[in-house]
Amino acid sequence: MPEPTQNRPENNGEEHHETSSDESFDKEEFDPEEAERRITQFVTSAGKLSGPPVKELAEQVATLMRSAWSDLEGVMARKAHNKVLATQLLLGQRARGLQPHGPEQWRLHAATSLLSWIVVRNVEH
Repeated sequence: MPEPTQNRPENNGEEHHETSSDESFDKEEFDPEEAERRITQFVTSAGKLSGPPVKELAEQVATLMRSAWSDLEGVMARKAHNKVLATQLLLGQRARGLQPHGPEQWRLHAATSLLSWIVVRNVEH
């Protein structure tokens, strides 16, 4: 079975998605334990590359995101639910108006993802 995403010289390193009518995702075929094993194998193999350990990088990123989360909660604290939702929607709208897959578009999409938890949390309370 071919890899679903492949980098090829003819597409300048951009991802290429191959699908066929014969290949369809069937939940019964998906093995979450096998997926976890493959992820672990990939992480282990990447750990052999030069540079800091993958676990260290993951912790640095997690720490950075906790800090960003805390800052975001501070900005949105005590704001009306509709104001938070409108902010999330505006950022998504701005992201869609940018060059596809550009760095700013990714940052804005990430911001909307972080805001989604605040929106959901506000509805649940």
